[in-house]
Amino acid sequence: MLFETAATNWLIIGLTLSVLELIVPGTYLIWFGFAGLCMSILMYFVPMALSTQIIWFAVFSAFFAVIGWFSYRCIFKKMQTPKEYQNLNDSAQQYVGRIVTVTDDTVDNQTKVKVGDTYWLAYTEKPLKKGDKAKVTTVKDGLILIIE
Repeated sequence: MLFETAATNWLIIGLTLSVLELIVPGTYLIWFGFAGLCMSILMYFVPMALSTQIIWFAVFSAFFAVIGWFSYRCIFKKMQTPKEYQNLNDSAQQYVGRIVTVTDDTVDNQTKVKVGDTYWLAYTEKPLKKGDKAKVTTVKDGLILIIE
């Protein structure tokens, strides 16, 4: 072994993995570093053979990996954008479900609709006349409103 005791070696492995977490992209080495530190503490109190040490390191690594997975899942769930703000910067998507007024007759499945104080090019499968009311169902490419 590199140093006098196996506990010191596991301490070095745990600290090295923890420091590598700062250098290597990703967020997984810290959990193996924790496993190495736990092995250092365990080896300080209970000496064991190398094969047993590797098995215990695998058990600690799996345990901390599961803890990491649950903690990151919780963090990413909190970071999700609330539904009411998902379309904040997508003005066309905000019109889905609205009733709009058709301003031109349908020609080749296209027409214009008035939304607020602006006119939008709209695509529809059924013929509509000027002045009809239509509902916006989906948005295609952020520009064309598909209406029914």
